[in-house]
Amino acid sequence: MKIIDLSQEIYNGMPVYPGHCRTSIFPMKTHEETLAQNGTGYSSVTHILVMSDHGPTHVDAELHIDPSPDAKGIDEMPLENFYLNAICLDVSHVQGEENYITKAILEEALAKSGLEFNRGDGILLYTGHYNRTYPDFGKWLFNYPGLDREAAEWIMDIGCANLGIDQPSIDSSIEVKKRNYPAHTVSKERKLVHAENLANLDQVVGKRFILSMLPLKIRGASGSPCRAVAIFND
Repeated sequence: MKIIDLSQEIYNGMPVYPGHCRTSIFPMKTHEETLAQNGTGYSSVTHILVMSDHGPTHVDAELHIDPSPDAKGIDEMPLENFYLNAICLDVSHVQGEENYITKAILEEALAKSGLEFNRGDGILLYTGHYNRTYPDFGKWLFNYPGLDREAAEWIMDIGCANLGIDQPSIDSSIEVKKRNYPAHTVSKERKLVHAENLANLDQVVGKRFILSMLPLKIRGASGSPCRAVAIFND
């Protein structure tokens, strides 16, 4: 078995989506403190974590963008949505917020990959944005492409069960600035599960693997950080 980590590191000062809670990690108790308190020679250390449920590599819950009463929180969504067979397609030639990942580009990427896609599989999109810009705050957060509405609908039409991307959003940064979210709107309308802020997709592009991105069981959360990995059994 080979496992490739597709997750960003979580650390103080990491880039986070504008308006989301900053990531903070600091000691609750140190070895020195517990050693003095215990008086037995035994010590331990614990930390406090403060972060957005959409901060680092994460998966979105339905209720993140759907205000309807039946929209599921992350703790209510089937785990099968987050552990599944997947492929990774190369769309890294699409760069900058003025460009879009279209249906035609996705169809071409799938054809060029030579990979078989089955209904119920996941699709990861290697844009190369993480590799080119992270962790430069300005470049990472404010200038990236995204899916247009037709592309997001095509993703659903072919039976994709989970869409992942190596940038802050499945929508382009220009659409985010305009507060217009065509790809997220399709997610809302058609219950498309998606993951954002993935990393290291250059290591799995053009391959088929088991994708695991299990969310934390946070009651009523709108999303969850996850440890996304690609698993190869050969």
